[in-house]
Amino acid sequence: MTSGAAAVKCEPRAHHFLPQCWLSGFTTTGENDGRLWVTDFKRRKQWPSGPGNAGHRRDFYRISDPALGDPVAFEKAFSRIESSIAPFLKVLNSHPRGLYRHEWESLFVYMAVQWMRVPAFRPMLLRISDEIHRQIFADVLKTPESWAAFLKKCGIAVDTPGAEYDRVVKFERNHDYSLSAEPEWFLDRGFKAIEHVASCLAERNWRAALSSSGSFICSDNPVAMDGPHGQLVGFKSADVVMFPVNRHVLVYGTTSVCENRSTTRKRIAAHNTFTMLTADEQVYSHVADFCWLDQTGAYQTDWKLFAKEKFSQRSFAGFEL
Repeated sequence: MTSGAAAVKCEPRAHHFLPQCWLSGFTTTGENDGRLWVTDFKRRKQWPSGPGNAGHRRDFYRISDPALGDPVAFEKAFSRIESSIAPFLKVLNSHPRGLYRHEWESLFVYMAVQWMRVPAFRPMLLRISDEIHRQIFADVLKTPESWAAFLKKCGIAVDTPGAEYDRVVKFERNHDYSLSAEPEWFLDRGFKAIEHVASCLAERNWRAALSSSGSFICSDNPVAMDGPHGQLVGFKSADVVMFPVNRHVLVYGTTSVCENRSTTRKRIAAHNTFTMLTADEQVYSHVADFCWLDQTGAYQTDWKLFAKEKFSQRSFAGFEL
């Protein structure tokens, strides 16, 4: 009894969806004990913090069903992944540079992991699942005959209570339901997608932007994508995929070969604006007055002036990344 209680007590509860070894690259010192400014757009607040106190949620990866095994198995898996990438991140923190050819593959896998482990991934996956379910229902509910055939395929009797064609049609048209899932459902599908996502990233044309002043910021949705307005953007269709490695190094991949450009102060601000627009709730920086561009393209350092609703796809499309 005592040993069981001790085991529960030792389980990690603050699950970092943003690894401390990565967040440290955006601190004042580039180390885990450096200062990090958290800017929360949802709460409209900003405060100083550190990698250990940012980018985490309580029991975020905890398995809900004890019968499935170790309740913190996913948290432990992420810890092993972080341990393997930490030395590489530390090198780029201490000596900022572009990536060597053999380093890109490791970064693509790490980016794929970061894409699926953050809070923003879960509602996105539910939206995709919802669209799939809507399409399935639209197809099987075209006629009473198509619905009867679907029920037969599922092994459900036509006269089963609640399966009446007219009733189900009304239910679906009103969309009187919402999808939900346990953490392990999201994590299982996320892990299964890592290899495919990394492969898609490898097919892009990649460049590294370097900031000698270390002025890049990052967010709680660090693998950012942009593409055609009004369309579902993925790793194949996105015009650009961007990932800040640390405050000195940012990488971006495009579908076509792009020329090397000098990293001007305004271009750094444009990158930061993209990070702000694609953030879930928060961005992280080594200074409170980080630079960005407003909806007119003007250079700003006051985050309080920023609001996503002020931007349109058209207004941001003019910023050269």
